[in-house]
Amino acid sequence: MPADNSEPRRSTSEAEADIAKTPGVTARIGRAYDGFTPYLSVNVELSEAFTGDEAALLDTVLAQVWSQDEDAPEKYVTLGVSGAGHTAETTSAALSSLGISSLKYAGSAVSLIGADLEARYGDWPSAVPGG
Repeated sequence: MPADNSEPRRSTSEAEADIAKTPGVTARIGRAYDGFTPYLSVNVELSEAFTGDEAALLDTVLAQVWSQDEDAPEKYVTLGVSGAGHTAETTSAALSSLGISSLKYAGSAVSLIGADLEARYGDWPSAVPGG
């Protein structure tokens, strides 16, 4: 998945705004580096206003992440979910129910398997969900 330096057709801020339409959910999507290896970092913060199903939420979040073309996933994607009662284990369990494998990364974050994301959401960047 090569990086594309052209003007994005859909920015990370547009994807973040669509994610924020779910009450109690905010997300940050951005480029990060592990040494010299670039990757895509996704951080989701849940407040008490979020009362939905975590797996359904993560499916929506990842579909939005996969539809932006400002920051390429490169080698891998990390996903951190914070909020009362949310841990790397609860995130992994929710992802597993979607058929997405994950490995503990750091703190409450997990690293996602790119092939699983491609299998679920198609080639990156995918179509805008609900668009």
